[in-house]
Amino acid sequence: MFRKGYIPLLNVETFSLGDGKYGLNSSRRRPIWTRLLFYILCVAIPLLIIMFGAREFRIQSEKSQPRSWRLDTQRNYTMNRGYWKKENKSQDRHYYFNITKLVEGGPDGVIRNLTVVNGQYPGPLIEANAGDTLWIHVNNLMKDEPVTIHCHGLFFNNEDNFNDGAAGINQCPIPAGDHYTYKIKIDEKQWGTYWYHSHFSTQYADGLFGPLVIHSREEDEVLEDYDEDMVVMVNDYYHNVASTYLENYMSPENENTEPTPNNALIQGIGTYNHDSPMYMAPHVEQRDEGERQEASPSMPVINLKPGRKSRLRLINAGFFAPFEFSVDQHTLNIIEADGTNTVPKEVESVALSVGQRYSFILDRKDTELDSFWIRARFNEFCFKEDDISFDTEVRAIVSYSENKKYRAVESKGWEYKGPDPKCRDSHQSLFKTLNGKVPLGKENNRRPDTLVKLNIAFLTKERQLTRGYFNDVTYYPLKTSCSLYDLAFMPNNNTLRLLDSEDKLETKNENQYLINLDERGAVVDLVLNNYDDGAHPFHMHGYKFWVLKEGEKGYFNEDSYALDASDMDFDNPIYRDTINVNGFGYAVIRFVANNPGVWPFHCHIGWHMEAGLLLQMNILQSEYSKWQHFPFAWNNHCQATIKSNH
Repeated sequence: MFRKGYIPLLNVETFSLGDGKYGLNSSRRRPIWTRLLFYILCVAIPLLIIMFGAREFRIQSEKSQPRSWRLDTQRNYTMNRGYWKKENKSQDRHYYFNITKLVEGGPDGVIRNLTVVNGQYPGPLIEANAGDTLWIHVNNLMKDEPVTIHCHGLFFNNEDNFNDGAAGINQCPIPAGDHYTYKIKIDEKQWGTYWYHSHFSTQYADGLFGPLVIHSREEDEVLEDYDEDMVVMVNDYYHNVASTYLENYMSPENENTEPTPNNALIQGIGTYNHDSPMYMAPHVEQRDEGERQEASPSMPVINLKPGRKSRLRLINAGFFAPFEFSVDQHTLNIIEADGTNTVPKEVESVALSVGQRYSFILDRKDTELDSFWIRARFNEFCFKEDDISFDTEVRAIVSYSENKKYRAVESKGWEYKGPDPKCRDSHQSLFKTLNGKVPLGKENNRRPDTLVKLNIAFLTKERQLTRGYFNDVTYYPLKTSCSLYDLAFMPNNNTLRLLDSEDKLETKNENQYLINLDERGAVVDLVLNNYDDGAHPFHMHGYKFWVLKEGEKGYFNEDSYALDASDMDFDNPIYRDTINVNGFGYAVIRFVANNPGVWPFHCHIGWHMEAGLLLQMNILQSEYSKWQHFPFAWNNHCQATIKSNH
């Protein structure tokens, strides 16, 4: 056996071939024809192959270069159901991401810099079947920013927590000019609508996100058949690089007044009121990096075929704001929430917080018209800053016409009751998990094996900064490594939590708040008490959870666990990965601790996460600290981070 990293060398001076010996010091002079043959076989032909290969690579590279920085979402976000249904064997699915700066893009006509995948905005669709293995090859071509990619909602339950992509927590970010491959085995029981985004600072607000869909024959068996399948991405949008807002947002004078978006986009496209007196052209930096582009906004159009049943997969890929979604003269028959199939629920509209997803069958009620307004209404009560240039009703068009010259849209919207003053999304009791079963505690007890109460607040403490807190701890990213690296490689010699000597449920060291769950299969309830006046959409990495109870106001009473209590849902509540907790309200969620790793639990409002509203679920440290399969590149990035900070 050779040592790892050792490459055996061939002795070219005297190597044997058959009965004779040939080499650089051979005593017999070879005939000219053998030398000519040697030249042809060993020099000329390989040279021709290299030249031909280089030419083909150049041609393929030129073909792969996008003609426009705008992604053709009609084409890219429409899925081929027939192809995925016939795939019956698990396969490797490779996706190649070049991360670059796009200089002077303008999705709504206002010029600014974007951070993009493969030169286009928004990011391309990732697809796979349940049971497949995703290989996401990320090449960071930026000059001065690290990057990570987080696949929002995936379980990573094949002992691969290190590929979750949360910078400073379970991955040291990919340095500028470096690369990394995320290898993700998709669980056979996971399917539905997900998305990916950067999990480094405010980066995804600048364009580094896209949809991810997992297909499954098992899902097809529980759903009624449909003909068309398409992703609809909606996101709030800022006219400057998001990091430029951070200094003011985090200043002592600000008191958690989040920057109000300038606009919102559907399928990466929007229109903007340039005549507003509030409009000021954003500052454009880094002109030397990336390619300069021209902006040409237009109304986004989603083309559907008449007479066919269409499934739309709606994603709130925003950084801050919730919205209410509807299609004029259509109802939405909800069949999925955050990758979980639901009992079908017909609604006129659905409200999504950041990070949430819903699938619905679009039911057309008017066959006379062929074009209808899509309306994404953003809630002005969620914004503390006024921006009169932001038209909070963002529109797109659903068209059943094959004529590309669209007539004026004359559809009428459903009755709109106005924005919700409490900034709520659709109440979770509306949705029931299809064939769901809530796990019970030991001896089939409704009470969990472990109960964790989390008090959530924004407080002004040191240096007069207003930051987000879980149980009086505000998160700051580790500067020298990531939590998983320290806890796995040095389980009893780190500053976060010592496995053998610290058996507390909670540890609070180095501004890292850890919930330590060491029993495999333990049923865990989190009680989320929101002491803040604003709503918070909380996302758990690596898990989904059952929403047992939501409270509009007040705080959770443990008497609700009693058998005769009827105010908690133990039958088939919704099972999802992102939940919005109302201001001065609460929620109770349940999960089973069976997926080892360090998993963030955080508010998905990007500004709030930057302000420290994040904790870490340290689950089964005794198991993951014994793993021997951490990727070399992952380990190398952390070691490089450690060296650069010493």
